[in-house]
Amino acid sequence: MSPTVLVVEDDEILRSLVVDAISLLGLCVIDCASADDALTTLEGSSSIALVMTDVCMPGSMDGLELAQVIWSRWPCLPVIVTSGNRSIPDGLLPSHAMFLRKPWALDVLHEAVRKYLPA
Repeated sequence: MSPTVLVVEDDEILRSLVVDAISLLGLCVIDCASADDALTTLEGSSSIALVMTDVCMPGSMDGLELAQVIWSRWPCLPVIVTSGNRSIPDGLLPSHAMFLRKPWALDVLHEAVRKYLPA
């Protein structure tokens, strides 16, 4: 079974595009529309090998807060944080995390995913 990527994005169209793009790499993808749903999904699955989350989302926490919960509860789980209206300096993220500024190109997304899930 191939590794699973959890995509957390509140924009339905963008979420669908990201799922399709990551699926092209032969990976399983689970998607959630909020950080709250993502946390529930993470608690119920041991197969998730990478999380990609948008920063700005509705709910009780945004994508950065979700990432902080992931890093405290699942310290080895890599996270790709993405946003079109916020920026995060590299020094603020753990070594197993990265920031991708929207809009990103398909090859940039694939390169980021491959960094954490080599084929």
